[in-house]
Amino acid sequence: MQFLVTGIDHKDADALNRRLAVRPKHIERMREEKVKGHFIFGGSKLNDDGKMIGSILVIDLPDMEAAENWIEADPYVKDGVWETYEVVPFKVADV
Repeated sequence: MQFLVTGIDHKDADALNRRLAVRPKHIERMREEKVKGHFIFGGSKLNDDGKMIGSILVIDLPDMEAAENWIEADPYVKDGVWETYEVVPFKVADV
């Protein structure tokens, strides 16, 4: 089952620096999860100035509980990059 994950970064003065420090761990995990078939695609949400302020991911896991557990294990959650996130069922268009 596919899910759309929207993560919103904290807005404190160190938020971007924290994201940049954690980003290599997050990217490495996405590479590993892509090989497993869990990560379909994703990227950074940007503000009007082009600065990263969040993330959007599309993932494939058996159910909502597995998706939420998967997200909770991500460095962006564990290391305090995202202030909030939402996981909703999703289906990538087959076009």
